[in-house]
Amino acid sequence: MDTLQSFLLGEEHWTFLFEVMLRCLIGFIAVIIGIKLTGKRGVRQLSLFEIVIILTLGSAAGDIAFYKEVGVLSALTTIATIVVLYRIVTYLLLKSRAVGKLIEGEPMTFIEDGRLTSSVIKNENISFDEFYMEMRQAGIEHLGQVRIAILEVDGDVSVFKNKGDEIKPGLCILPDSIRKLYKSFPHDGLYSCVNCGLTKMYQKGKSCKCSSCNHDKWSESSTRGCTNKKFLDGE
Repeated sequence: MDTLQSFLLGEEHWTFLFEVMLRCLIGFIAVIIGIKLTGKRGVRQLSLFEIVIILTLGSAAGDIAFYKEVGVLSALTTIATIVVLYRIVTYLLLKSRAVGKLIEGEPMTFIEDGRLTSSVIKNENISFDEFYMEMRQAGIEHLGQVRIAILEVDGDVSVFKNKGDEIKPGLCILPDSIRKLYKSFPHDGLYSCVNCGLTKMYQKGKSCKCSSCNHDKWSESSTRGCTNKKFLDGE
């Protein structure tokens, strides 16, 4: 019995559970008030800095609940200090562009004129799958439909589309289970480099590396929405 009690409660007594409930309530109310004081925003609008603040507030509230040796007043002081620091940093963000770049980063253009930008291609820590997913949710099927795509500091992707005869053939961004990848071209036509989006006309049986990024995998370019004959002819 002592072993079971030790397993369930550690060194505390059953009555400590009621204190945990009270501490949780106090911590919960304190965090709600703290978030209200930082300014009400939707989860999708939170920057990395704000997510860190919320996690820190949650950690402070957790300390109240689980650790008997942590005084409630000390934890509440921690939460209040975090909120004050947040307000100070927010003020500095409004006043200084340099502080904003340091803490929150800055938007990054990752697609321009239907192709991935060179800075993004060189960054080996970036996976395009998530970007492509968000673009598909915005109704984008291939990069030729995109004039500019920007990764915002809150993780959202802003897409500005080409319209009418501005739409070009481009790299298909549908899942790999749908599109086929080639190292040699099965027939004459337009093909796009799967690494950078370079789109050119190639002849059947030829194999080559991309002249822009030196990769050798290609997929058939999508021409959906493209009506400009100049683009369709690969000019």
